[in-house]
Amino acid sequence: MPPDPNTGLIIPPGPQVSAPQAPAPDASRAPDAGIYLISPGDELSVRFDFVPEFNTVATVRPDGHIDLPLIGSQLAAGRTADDLARQLKAAYSAKLRRPDLAINIVKGFGSQQVFVGGEVLHPGVQPLSPSLTALQAILVAQGFKETADASKVSILRRAPDGNAQMLSVDAAAVMDGKAQSKDVTLQPFDVVIVQRSAVANLNLWIDQYIRRNIPFNTAFSYVINHNMVGN
Repeated sequence: MPPDPNTGLIIPPGPQVSAPQAPAPDASRAPDAGIYLISPGDELSVRFDFVPEFNTVATVRPDGHIDLPLIGSQLAAGRTADDLARQLKAAYSAKLRRPDLAINIVKGFGSQQVFVGGEVLHPGVQPLSPSLTALQAILVAQGFKETADASKVSILRRAPDGNAQMLSVDAAAVMDGKAQSKDVTLQPFDVVIVQRSAVANLNLWIDQYIRRNIPFNTAFSYVINHNMVGN
């Protein structure tokens, strides 16, 4: 080990400090209403304060990752822009002396959608607006059919790690004011399904397995000739 040129002393190197790792998002905690989470298809602008030559616009891939100079693939989906900025700063601190940066969502809200189907009057795709809830999406789909069970609304959601989640909402209780806090704020590409009522399922079963399979008219009526009884 060469001596220090100023003092002539041999100074041992200090302990090596690795770059801090950004914590992974807590998948069990639902996002607060109005908080926008990055998702596949978003375009993100990454801007550096001191090394603008690394400025880039990255598109979030279907697997939730983006590709960046020097640090390669980074998970972006499921994070807010501020969370992602902290994550990238930690990753770049091992590569750059001054890794200060900011994240802007160039294309986000307009490119994200939810799907509403089942027993609603107008099923289909809807643009995702901030704070859109399951009940609001159903009302945008022109409300429930007569065959719907408003207490049984299912939400199919895909987490950033690819695992599917199934959530349930009692929309009838929400509309009655009994469980307004139980309404679910939707996330990009959620699928909202309104289930049939038990009566509607019974009528469907009767139509499919009885009316269509009986070889005579169900309106058929007959009269018993009492004189024939006992002959």
